Amino acid sequence: MNNLIENTYVSHFVWGCIKNKIYKNLKYIILPIIYLSILIINNHEEILINTINYQVSDTYTTVAYITDEMKLDTILEKYNLTQNQFNVLCGVVLSEAEYNSYEDAYAVINTIYNRTHSINWVKSVNNHFGNDKGYSLYYQAISPNQFTVYQSGAYKKHMNDKNSEGYKAIIDFLYTENIMHNYLSFRSHSIKVKNSESFSDKGNNYFNVMKEENRI
Repeated sequence: MNNLIENTYVSHFVWGCIKNKIYKNLKYIILPIIYLSILIINNHEEILINTINYQVSDTYTTVAYITDEMKLDTILEKYNLTQNQFNVLCGVVLSEAEYNSYEDAYAVINTIYNRTHSINWVKSVNNHFGNDKGYSLYYQAISPNQFTVYQSGAYKKHMNDKNSEGYKAIIDFLYTENIMHNYLSFRSHSIKVKNSESFSDKGNNYFNVMKEENRI
């Protein structure tokens, strides 16, 4: 009986010592676990962030890549043009642009665009073709006594010239409407005009700046 009591006492004593050791060293067990948990969470978040960034970057690349065909669809709707009208417009611009350079084709289409925002030019075209036609790029391009390449039919050889730098310039301008100049008229580079400006080597000379009071 005494041995049983003594053994029980010894057992309690030993357990008490072990328990104190465990409690005392508990922080050394828990802290590493907490630290490891934090590392795991941070790594997971980093992977998640990288995944999201990749997805956003991938999405942006996809959205940012817009073909000329996609831009053309927007242009036809925006300017209320048929495909044939757009082809004629391109033929006029590319025929008028000296050496079919990107810069001069851009400047030519900019000139036609400016006319659709000029009170005087809009009125003139309206008088010839009917109400609101002056706001159209197409009717400005085919207006009588304006672009000789249309009157002579020379424009037809450039109507489907989609591989030229000039065609790209037309698409770029009409899609972005990033204005190069505020001129309403131009002459061939061989014809000198006072106070004119050119935008490419041997390019057309642009003149007749649109006055602000005449701008629509």
